[in-house]
Amino acid sequence: MHARMHEIVCVGDVHEGLNFDFRIDPETGISERALDLHGNFAKAARWAIDHQAALFCILGDLFDRAHVAPVFREMVRRDVIEPLGAAGIEVWILAGNHDEPRRTARSTSLDDYRGYAHVKVFRSPKVEIREIKGRKLGFILIPYMHPEQVVEQVRETLGKEVPRELAYEAARQTWKEWIHNRATDLSGVDLRILFGHFEFQGVRYASTAPSEVVPNDFTFTPEMVPDAVDLVVFGHIHMHQTVDGKIVYAGAPERIDWGERLDPKGFLAVRPDGSWSFIELPARPMDKVEAVVGMGDDVTEKVLEALPPEVAGHLVRIEITLPDELRNRLDEKRLADRLRDAFHYEIKFVSSSRPRVVTEEFTLDPGRLLSDYVDKVLADHPKREAIKVEARRVLKEALA
Repeated sequence: MHARMHEIVCVGDVHEGLNFDFRIDPETGISERALDLHGNFAKAARWAIDHQAALFCILGDLFDRAHVAPVFREMVRRDVIEPLGAAGIEVWILAGNHDEPRRTARSTSLDDYRGYAHVKVFRSPKVEIREIKGRKLGFILIPYMHPEQVVEQVRETLGKEVPRELAYEAARQTWKEWIHNRATDLSGVDLRILFGHFEFQGVRYASTAPSEVVPNDFTFTPEMVPDAVDLVVFGHIHMHQTVDGKIVYAGAPERIDWGERLDPKGFLAVRPDGSWSFIELPARPMDKVEAVVGMGDDVTEKVLEALPPEVAGHLVRIEITLPDELRNRLDEKRLADRLRDAFHYEIKFVSSSRPRVVTEEFTLDPGRLLSDYVDKVLADHPKREAIKVEARRVLKEALA
């Protein structure tokens, strides 16, 4: 056992309960890919235990939706919550945009853990003070609020209807004042840390996409953080990064979508003096392969030549651009044999004859239909994968 290091372990965006339609265990109904996500979350908890951390904070989106199947709640309980409690480590769980209902009065799977003495679930802003390694630390906690909740809150405060953008500006001013006041209240502590689950303007969603501001999404600005706050650690953005010096995103502990295929994954270990380290975790390799086939080409050979030499254990996505009349020329048996050691592979056919995506097969599954629609309509959008993930989440919530 390591000597007590007093770190605060910060994990963001685990997305337990995210559904995958491949490599599903018939006994449990759980995809092995979902176990990848859970496995890295459990590794972060084990690191906290091995290093005798003082606090384990989940920065939102522990779950992929407000209500997940009991098996996922049990895995979190068995592999994370109870082992951390047995090690004497306090656990904080912030609600995120995926696991916070759009109506505050409604329950969420996060509420399952309120019965543990060492666990605190935050669904509304709060201030906490802890003494760690002889230093008094003040924490300002801001869990997620859905855009419509932000607008409604401003309308209630002002007592009148206001457009969304004006409501957002008013909300930013309100949050700025609230954070400033809470930081002032914490003037007697040695370090002030802001934990939250929102997007700061200027973030990057993944290394494969440029920074951008998503329309209609409520965002924070660096100016909302007063000088009195020493460190900001947020969830919500899956890419680990720093913004404007003292704003840090932990990132997700495992790759969630294809836009993140090149990004390192892990968690943060924050020390009582305000310094921090990024602890990288092993993430499953994801290979995106693009093959462009012309009329005189052998389709199968073109695709095989484009594949990387090593695919064992990898997720592989193949996008084949070709004329419609060559669609049935791919020898899928040879391709399957070449990719037999891959964890999973999928094929997308992109027509060079007309600007649309031709799906691999017909399906009535609403999730796959929605994904194909996004691929078709937003084929060139830089945040297509993130939009797809959010669209599927909303669909799941609607069908639940």
